[in-house]
Amino acid sequence: MKKKRILIAEDNRLLREGLAIMIDSEESLEVAGEAENGLEAVKYTLKYKPDLVMIDLSMPKMDGISAIKEIRRQNPETLIFALTLYDSEEFILACFDAGVQGYCLKDASQEDLLKAIQVVLSGKMYIYPGIAGKVMEGYRKAKNVPHEKTPWDTLTWREREVLKAVGEGYSSKQIADFLCISPKTVERHRSNIMNKLNLHNVSNLTAFAIQKGLVVRSANETPRSL
Repeated sequence: MKKKRILIAEDNRLLREGLAIMIDSEESLEVAGEAENGLEAVKYTLKYKPDLVMIDLSMPKMDGISAIKEIRRQNPETLIFALTLYDSEEFILACFDAGVQGYCLKDASQEDLLKAIQVVLSGKMYIYPGIAGKVMEGYRKAKNVPHEKTPWDTLTWREREVLKAVGEGYSSKQIADFLCISPKTVERHRSNIMNKLNLHNVSNLTAFAIQKGLVVRSANETPRSL
């Protein structure tokens, strides 16, 4: 039986290596490659043509949801499985809208995670049991209760990509290289973000990005210079 090939996209090296060991221990699975950021996830999917991409949502350079959309655009036949810490309806629904076939939390057991992978590889949809009920309840409420948009809701996914990169300390030129757009376009997005959020400097944008979970930074971490 031909093994199913899985690309692991996870910025935490220890977790990524652990997932690789788990996958390679299964007779029916093998690791196709490893990516440590969203850009590599897109690049390596095109390069290695895996059957399934297992991807985190919070990664450097390009966030998971943006990477998922780009993978789906370039490789529509590739299955995508989100493995993340996020259990909010916003992230879950955004992931399925972007095109994932599975969504699992990182606190799942190894046995449950392997079962979930096999479910997705069999062509079925999977959502972690612990959050399925909450998501359906949130969806039901959203259908019945008018949602008042916040400034955050007005940001496009491209603007959220730029906000994440700004929060990570990248320059406009670096962001332009990551996203394959011009520095001028990055500056336009940055200006739009500041206007929509009513924030007026990079420090405020960074604080907002951290608050929204786009950037995870330890207290001792020094931001990259702009």
